[in-house]
Amino acid sequence: MTQVSSLYLHVPFCMHLCNYCDFYKRKLDAPQKQFEDFHQFLVESFIRHSELLKEHHFIWAPLDTIYLGGGTPSLWGARGAEFFQQHILKMGITADAEFTMEVDPGTWNPEMLKAWRDIGLNRISIGTQTLDPGFLKVMDRIHSLEDSLSFLEVMQKDDWNFSLDFLLGIPFSRERKRDIQKELELLLKYSPKHISLYILNARSKYPHIQDMPDDEFIREEYLFVSEYLKARGFHHYEVSNFALPGFESRHNQKYWRGENVAALGPTGTGYLALAENEAIRYKWKVSVAEMEIEKLGIEELLLEKTYLSLRTSDGWKAYPGSEELVSHWVRQNYAEKRQDRVYLTSLGFLMLDSLMDDLFRWEAALKRV
Repeated sequence: MTQVSSLYLHVPFCMHLCNYCDFYKRKLDAPQKQFEDFHQFLVESFIRHSELLKEHHFIWAPLDTIYLGGGTPSLWGARGAEFFQQHILKMGITADAEFTMEVDPGTWNPEMLKAWRDIGLNRISIGTQTLDPGFLKVMDRIHSLEDSLSFLEVMQKDDWNFSLDFLLGIPFSRERKRDIQKELELLLKYSPKHISLYILNARSKYPHIQDMPDDEFIREEYLFVSEYLKARGFHHYEVSNFALPGFESRHNQKYWRGENVAALGPTGTGYLALAENEAIRYKWKVSVAEMEIEKLGIEELLLEKTYLSLRTSDGWKAYPGSEELVSHWVRQNYAEKRQDRVYLTSLGFLMLDSLMDDLFRWEAALKRV
């Protein structure tokens, strides 16, 4: 029997539905009823998930990584900690587990933090996005700069392991001369161990779609942040993630390495490696505790392994015969090659989709020979 020791749980509630966010969420306007329904959903989905594991010869093991995402999981509050411990943590948790919760500034209180810390929470991912009050308004965020800074003070004072979200490509960034360095200097005063760097990828109906900065501006932002953080000891270990040594997200690394991750909650997506060349990916529906299951074969898994390897500092084992393609990447400063592995530079991370297109064209040409 294969053990499953990682869990993602999606908590879909938010106090406000930001106009740029594409994650599944619902406005929390009737907390008592909404959380009762959510708890029932989780109880039913946990049972069905355990049946899925049994069907494919997996068993729960004490969890060594847990990630509560959303939505805004911190709105679950102390009652969520009680429910989670009673109904979800039946398999237990290891002594050195990494247990993360996403928290938006302004959605926490000391009672909530203590309740979750008492059951093992030891890592916080903070949805700051920007430390410029003007751009917080542009991004339709309801928290203030003061909310962010007061929470960061608590994180630093109480010695939490915490990560910050930092968003690039915000509308009006060029026109209003967003000062990225000033924000980073303020951010680093609070000694975060980890920073997640995202580029806004807005849908076509986004209200500010015409006000987005161009690709060249975003490229300059991304490379500046990468060099700035690396110069201050952070490791650019994945396209969107930087960490001080030893503080990389263990949970996310399991996804990137194709390891088993269970999932619960509406739209929660899990992955089970059935064999060397076979896996399933499943996603929970939003209104009923049922999942949609996708079977992955050798071709899909090879593509995913290549893509995920390239997007991390683990690197990719280059295909035989790809020397000319890899040499081109090296000459363009997209990659470095050490022995038989290819490691993307920060510029390469930014160009990853284009590099995958290069790889597809190379493969297609090879098949025609």
